[in-house]
Amino acid sequence: MAHQLIDALTTDWNPEDFHDTFQEKVKALIEAKAAGEAVEKAEPAAQPAGVVDLMEALRASVERARSPKDTGDKARTSGSLRSLTKTELYEKAAAADIPGRSSMNHDQLADALTHAGQGRRKT
Repeated sequence: MAHQLIDALTTDWNPEDFHDTFQEKVKALIEAKAAGEAVEKAEPAAQPAGVVDLMEALRASVERARSPKDTGDKARTSGSLRSLTKTELYEKAAAADIPGRSSMNHDQLADALTHAGQGRRKT
């Protein structure tokens, strides 16, 4: 199963396609602070909730890695939502009036927005 996950996530790598976003964000925070602007605090790291079934987590990772290649538009929408921050997802969920959004984590918000988007396309 680990080989499947590695195969599903393997892509060509071009170093010019990537840049250090962390350094850019830190620089922007420093400049904002120096200008006297209010700086938003980072979200605290998620706390693990109980025992994790590693095999189930691995299966889920394999499925998530496969889905963008296998399912077309739905996966692209879901993938693009998953690339957003939790704050950005929350704002989109608020605009879509998704119930229970305040208690959702990042993945739950992305799933709810994906399902809400599918419901709008059918009407």
